[in-house]
Amino acid sequence: MVDIEARIQRAISELTGNEALLGMLEENAAAEMLEWGIMMSKSIVNETNEMDDLAADLSLLPRLKAVRRSMRSIGNWAVGEYIKPEDRIWLRDKLLEQFKLILGDDIVLPDVETMDNLINQVDDSSSTPHQLIINMIQLIAKNDTQGEL
Repeated sequence: MVDIEARIQRAISELTGNEALLGMLEENAAAEMLEWGIMMSKSIVNETNEMDDLAADLSLLPRLKAVRRSMRSIGNWAVGEYIKPEDRIWLRDKLLEQFKLILGDDIVLPDVETMDNLINQVDDSSSTPHQLIINMIQLIAKNDTQGEL
């Protein structure tokens, strides 16, 4: 019998037990990022409901890793870690790649210009890390054709 709740708890503990994912953020921004990570992880794990443990692990490993990598990258971006234009291009491409892996082939990703505009909002001194994270999550949610976000 599949214990989907145990899989969900393992996925969540990988997020909550990893200080490197959120340590750069202030409390509100970290909470927002963690909430998104948990929501994504639950959604991914729920897709394995009919799978045995081995098949589920093989399916989950790359997608849950992509959630953690996205969280770390978004957090670092929100606190201003990507200053150089070439670093921002790398970040954009990496995030789009990670979002595709997390959400699957059915997602319509934001176009490059839209992602670049959002990534460059970090230069606006009135944009807090918390607001930047919300903007990123909303952008991806707006483009999610499955309505999972």
